[in-house]
Amino acid sequence: MLEGISEAAEFAISWVRSSPALFACVVVLACFSICGSAFAQQAPSPAQENPYSELAGASGPVKPAEGPAKSAPRTPDGKPDLSGFWKGPLIFGGMFKGVGGPPFTPAGEEAYKYNLTKSINPEALCLFAGIPRASISGVPFEIVQNSNRIVFLYELMWTFRTVPLDGRAHDKDAEPSFFGNGIGKWDGDTLVIDSVGFKDKLSWIDDDAHPHSDAMHVVERWSRPDADHLAHEVTVEDPKFYTKPWTFSRVFTLMPPGEELYEFACDENNVDRDGGHLGYGPLNLKSYPLNPPAPKK
Repeated sequence: MLEGISEAAEFAISWVRSSPALFACVVVLACFSICGSAFAQQAPSPAQENPYSELAGASGPVKPAEGPAKSAPRTPDGKPDLSGFWKGPLIFGGMFKGVGGPPFTPAGEEAYKYNLTKSINPEALCLFAGIPRASISGVPFEIVQNSNRIVFLYELMWTFRTVPLDGRAHDKDAEPSFFGNGIGKWDGDTLVIDSVGFKDKLSWIDDDAHPHSDAMHVVERWSRPDADHLAHEVTVEDPKFYTKPWTFSRVFTLMPPGEELYEFACDENNVDRDGGHLGYGPLNLKSYPLNPPAPKK
């Protein structure tokens, strides 16, 4: 049944993406639909944070190629070429599937409750998704690669991430950022990206409001098993907010010839930005006003 749902969803997404205007409308409506379902009138307990448990972590069916699978291309220096336009399904709640739910520390549980009740979805403020969120939100991206650097061009928020492959160490003085300070290296045919130095404010690790601290450490493993698929395995460690690390994975598919990224001007459609009523927002606006009145003199 899930395979049928995934195939139908894939067809629908391909159809609406053929019209940028229609695609933008559908994305907005879908976001509000998800928000309404995920954050209903009462905040769910941490054990029940995922209302789509039957779909959690699904990467969608990987359709076998017609005839023999095409080998993954390689760059002139012999490395797998990860370049291309890639798409994959949304992971909603599924990143904790392997550990039976988020292994919160007390501080992590408090941060999660805060996100559910008092914060605004950072994407609704047009802030960058960061990682791992940017790669699991179901929005296409492009990879551009050379021997010294790999670049991820995200349709989501129309932003990018650039990772050096020249053997350098982490920049100890790097300013905390949404995407962190990432460095890459090859482990055989697998690209390993190690990232630290993340912001701890206005940033979620997924679309479910799960938090992360400035101590988060993310290790990604990217590989291309054949020409049409891109495998992605992620391990997240955050000792301030989680008692143990966890790993999740998914598979992206190469977009058909002619399909590319659409311009994503987030602020253009945030018509109520200055009113402070964007995105998920607090569950009880009377108790947690987004724009509290100025103090009386």
